[in-house]
Amino acid sequence: MTTGYTVPLARQYLWLLGIPLLAAGLWTEWQDFFRLWYESIVYNHGYLVLAGIFFLLYTRRGALASLRVNGSGFALFLLAGACSLLIFAQAADVRFLRLALVPFIVVFWGWAIWGWGFVKVAGGPVLLLLFAVPFWDDLSPMLQHITVFFNDIFLRIADIEATINEFYIVLEVGTFLVEDGCSGVRYLMVALFLGSFYGQLYYQSATRTVLLVVIAGLLSMLANWIRVFGIIAAGHYTNMETSLVEDHELFGWVIFFVFTLVPLYFISGKLEPVARDKAAGLTRVPQPNARSAPIWPVLASLLILWPAIMPLALESRTARVAQSWNPTLPDNVDEWRGPLRHANIWKPDYQTPDVNIGGVYVSDDLQQVQLQITGYRRQAQNKELIFYGNELYDSKLWKQVSTTIRDVPESEGISPGQVNETIIRHRSENTTVIIWSWYDIGDVLTHSGIEAKITGALKKMTGDGRGALWALASYCSPNGDADCNQQRSTFAQFLAAARD
Repeated sequence: MTTGYTVPLARQYLWLLGIPLLAAGLWTEWQDFFRLWYESIVYNHGYLVLAGIFFLLYTRRGALASLRVNGSGFALFLLAGACSLLIFAQAADVRFLRLALVPFIVVFWGWAIWGWGFVKVAGGPVLLLLFAVPFWDDLSPMLQHITVFFNDIFLRIADIEATINEFYIVLEVGTFLVEDGCSGVRYLMVALFLGSFYGQLYYQSATRTVLLVVIAGLLSMLANWIRVFGIIAAGHYTNMETSLVEDHELFGWVIFFVFTLVPLYFISGKLEPVARDKAAGLTRVPQPNARSAPIWPVLASLLILWPAIMPLALESRTARVAQSWNPTLPDNVDEWRGPLRHANIWKPDYQTPDVNIGGVYVSDDLQQVQLQITGYRRQAQNKELIFYGNELYDSKLWKQVSTTIRDVPESEGISPGQVNETIIRHRSENTTVIIWSWYDIGDVLTHSGIEAKITGALKKMTGDGRGALWALASYCSPNGDADCNQQRSTFAQFLAAARD
């Protein structure tokens, strides 16, 4: 069947030029995707997702070849907004947001060039990438609770006595912990992907596709409940001597195959028996010959390259600012002697800082204050001021007594008007330490971690990647009392003297 027009060969395969363009423009994000899929057992199905996307696009190659340039200003606006947000997420290094933006950027890019026809043909397959973006594991705690709830029911039905304590299932023979890996989030992601993939491959009805996805998700959860119950039952009946208690990876996928994939195969065929005609319906997408100027591919492609080009353009300034930044402890603080460089009351637990200097100042009445500066000349992945690997104190040595935000005398260039007050107690020694801490982000001072993260992202977009933790620390009373009023007064005096 013909549509009454022909498409020049060069125009037919214009969309193929987008593959190297999208690879180059989003290169950092693709690297993180592959690194995630390789390193994380939860997300190693990402390779399957990517293969499924390319397969769906291949089956729709006829429809893609029939697309003609039909620019959309609205889509270009959305693309510009998504790319701007990506640049901000890159600067703040919010990985899940960066990777979640990738499929939307690809869809907006194609929409801006070929119009809504691209979204109809390629939007669904490309958005499948969301099933391999690292935010699904946030569902683990909820799925853990659901798994424990249903296993309690299964154990009652099987007349196996058990005591439930949050994620712990206690039997006479031993205790089972429903960990993150037992939540079933891996099986859920794979099942949802397969349901969506099958629906897009064969179904013409979006409603039936959604129904199949929901059924796939429920079946995967059921399979995980059965898997966990099987492990517990095996431990119960073998007095914990079965190897299944420790090594149940293969067992899990066998249960997933039996209780999810097999039923899903039969259900998918029943939902829409004539669904396989869909492939023929997507061979060609007629479009009006409007807004076909080459400016649309040019503008959309420049926006795609923008997140990759901007850091390169700022590289020289970023390097110059980083090299010239050498914070030092203040000298000649009135009525204080110091800093004594190697007398440490406490130290932060930060990963490979570029700057890590501290010293103790002693007042005329023998009060001691440690001033600590720890930070990075260029914040980057795993070298960020605010990230999970950096802690104010080593939790193996110290335990937290209290934390609050305290108003303090503002010291220009040294401290803001509010600081974080943290009181910690040593786990093995009878010592208590009070800490006032705040952040210096490119000369912007703040006590807020969120504000520091946002300010750091905005600063990095101007070529300034500096960031440091500033802190004052002192011992409280020798008997370990957490009442540190004397030290608070001493901190305020020190900041006033440093300001003067």
